[in-house]
Formats: sequence, structure tokens, C-alpha cells
Amino acid sequence: MNVAKTSVVVSIIMTIGYFISFIKEAVVANFFGVSSEVDAYTIAIQIPVNLFAIVAVAVRSVVIPVYSELLHREGSEKGADFLNHFITMVALVAISMILLCEIFASGIIYIFAPGFSPETHIIATQLLRLTLPTMLFTVVGQIFIALLNVHKNFIWPAFSVYLLSGTVIILTLLLHARLGIASACLGQVIGSFFYMSYLLLIGRNTYRYRIRFQPHDKQIQRSLKMSVPIIWSIGVAEINTIINRAVASFLFAGSIAALGYASKINTVFMSFFISAISMIVYPLYAESSAKDDMSGLSQRVNSTLSAYAMLLLPLMCVLMIFRTEVIEVAFARGRFDAEAVQQTQVLFGCYVLGIIFSAFRETLTKVFYAMKDTKTPAKNATIGVLLNIVLNLTLPWFIGVKGLAIATSISAMYISVSLLIIMKRRYNSMSLKSFFHNLTGIAISTVVMTAVVMVFVFAETGLSSLSRLIVGSIAAAGTYILALSVIRVPIWRTLLPMLIKRKK
Repeated sequence: MNVAKTSVVVSIIMTIGYFISFIKEAVVANFFGVSSEVDAYTIAIQIPVNLFAIVAVAVRSVVIPVYSELLHREGSEKGADFLNHFITMVALVAISMILLCEIFASGIIYIFAPGFSPETHIIATQLLRLTLPTMLFTVVGQIFIALLNVHKNFIWPAFSVYLLSGTVIILTLLLHARLGIASACLGQVIGSFFYMSYLLLIGRNTYRYRIRFQPHDKQIQRSLKMSVPIIWSIGVAEINTIINRAVASFLFAGSIAALGYASKINTVFMSFFISAISMIVYPLYAESSAKDDMSGLSQRVNSTLSAYAMLLLPLMCVLMIFRTEVIEVAFARGRFDAEAVQQTQVLFGCYVLGIIFSAFRETLTKVFYAMKDTKTPAKNATIGVLLNIVLNLTLPWFIGVKGLAIATSISAMYISVSLLIIMKRRYNSMSLKSFFHNLTGIAISTVVMTAVVMVFVFAETGLSSLSRLIVGSIAAAGTYILALSVIRVPIWRTLLPMLIKRKK
């Protein structure tokens, strides 16, 4: 119960964090619109993220269990010694990467965005050199989040992301007239430093860093071996991101910015509806696996997939219907004009198609991790990314920039369906009968809801975008809940008493 409550609280904090991050994007959109400047800014802040995304994943997926095992089996001294070696190694790698990237910044921009005009290339190079120190601040912060999580401190570290986005918002508001788009990059650097400093501050009573460096330490070697499949899958995903943005750089000016805005809105909805469930069920999967309780694991997986379907199928339909209103409410102000709205809403609609498959991928990957199988998700992700790359290099030449967003959704669809098939074949006791039974009723309820909302869309006149979105969402929710109740969908009948009980 304590784990579940903590997961819910952290998920709420994370959702607010994504909302603040969305405000950050809205502020940038307000002052700079969909422009080549924002393309340069997007590339400049994404390169450090791409280069060190592998480290962040390795920290969460590998360092946490290694440190936790040392802490509980050999004592806090051994655990701290491992962290000392690890932090020193990662910091040295980060500093080396920063220096190399400062020297070769122009060439790196050519790799990530070869289609930039000379003027945009120069801006992107200058902004990249400004943002590179965020690599060191971010990776050290990630290690301290892992440390605090092992010590059951989840809530306070979750607030750290507020400092990063909040600083970007403040400095952009204050300095945009003087520094232009560089004000947002400066906010990114200072915000990442505050982010790291905050985590060091709240972790000072748990662990104090001491310089140690022994790359051949057996625990460091063990961590590297365990992380190879995960590092590989994230690495190919980052290559796909590079290709995605590289292709976009050849399209219309502002295409990268439009993709970024659409992706950000999509991420907000995904985080709100996926994060809470994902954080709660993973330890339950691990518990069932540890007890060799395949029946219990099967039941939990069926419940999770059914819950995702019940939440996300209607959400996808509503977002597709009101995608223009969502983008207008989110960004349509300042230099974000009607043309920018049109460009972004099309891309948003393409991303929405993959929401439910992204949720399934998240759950099914964790099932394999709980079964101590990191190779299968890595192999499957590799094929999915290769598919995405092929689509990235072909679809845009036929249907424009929206081909990049569609490619992302198709890739998520392939990975989730493939993992589902592999799981069913490999674990015979993993029955999905309950999920498919729920899915039938959910699909019928969603069709009924969509029909009612479409009637509303064609009938109403004169409402503002915000009013249309609110009234339409209320009508959709009411119709959908009624349909679930009339059809007596099992997952809804299971969850409804819990919801009523929580309200008391």
C-alpha cells in the first residue's frame, strides 16, 4: 500500500512537471513561433540529451540493483565505494565529451541537422556550445536520483525537474528581447545546474562523494555487462532520433519545431495516463516473477493492458477529433499563427495514433525485465527502430513531415504487438483471454462515444476552441462511462468500486 501511494504521489508530481515543461515550450513558442531559430534551439538542447540518454537509462536499470545489492548484502561502505567509482568514471566521460563537442560543435550540427541553412547552422553551433555543460549536471543528478530511490526517497527527488523547466521559463521571459533564443539555452544550462545542486543537497545525509577511480573494479565491470542490451536498445533509438531530425532539417523551415511541439503535447498526455500505472505495476510484476507466480503475473498483466485500453482508446479518439483545438489552446498566441497551428495539429494527430501502443510497449518491456530477460526487448526494439529509420527515410518524400510522426507510431505499434506475441509464445501460462474480453467491450464503448462526439462537433457553432474542447470532453466522458456501464465491461466493473471507495 505504501509503494502504491508513493507511486501515485510521484506520478502526480511528474505530471505537473510535464505541465511545467509544456509551459516552457509554450513560452518559447510565444516568442519565437515555428521558426529556424527554434529549430536551432531544439537541436542544441537535444544533442546533450541524445549523447547521455544511455547513461540515464543505465543508472535506472543497472546501477540501482547493483548498489542496492551491495548496500544490503555487504553494507553501506561497499555501496558508497561503488558509487564513488561510478560517479568518477561517468563525470570523466562527460567532461571529455563536453571538451570534444566544444571543439567539433559545427561538425556535430552537420551530423544532427545536415539540411540547415548556413545561417541556422551558425546559430545552432553557437547554442550547442552554450548548452553542452548540461551533460555533466544532468548525469550527476541522475545518479543521485538513483541513490535516493534505493533509500526509498522518491518524492523529493521528483521535484528536481521543476527547477530545470522553471529556470528556462523565467530567463526566457526576462531576457528574450536582449538575447533572443539564447535566453532559453542559458536557462537550460543554469536550470540543469540548479537541478544537480538540489539533488546533491537532499542527498547529503545519505551519501557523500569521495574521489575514487578504478575502472577494473568488479562491480563496475558487472554493471557494464548487465547494461549492454539496454544500452544497445537505447543507442539505436537515439540514432533513430538523429535521423528523424536530420530528415526534418531538409523539409520546410520550422519543421523540427513543429515536430517538437506536437511531440511535447503527445508526451504530456502519455505521461498523465501512463506514468502512474507503470510505476505501480512494475514492482508487482517483479514480485510475481520472484515468487514464480505466473498465474498472478498473468492476471496483473491482463489488468494493466485492459486498464490502458480503457483509458487510452477513447482518449485517442477524442484527441484526434479535437486535435486542432488542443494545439490552439496550447500554443496559439504570439508568433504561433494559424499556419503553425495547422502544421502542428497534423503532426499531433499522427503521434496520437501510437499512444496506446506506446503504453503496451512500456508494460510488456517491464514484464520481460521482471522475468530477468533484457535481451528480448533489446532485440525487438532494434528491429522496431530499424523499421522506423526506413520509414523516416521514405515516407517524408511522399507525405511530407507528417511521415516522420507516422513512422514513430508505426514503430511503437510493431514493437508492442511483437512483444505481445513473443510473451504469449514463450510463457504458455500467460493467458490474455481476460484482456481480449475487456478489449471487445471497450472498443464498442469507444465507437458509441465517438459517434456522439462527432454529432456534437457537426452540431455546435460559435464556441471558442477552449469551450469546444471542454464541452466535447465532458460529452465524451459521460457517454463513454454510460456505455461501459451498460455493456458491463469487466475491467470497469472491477475499478468502479475502488473509485467510489476512494471518493468517500
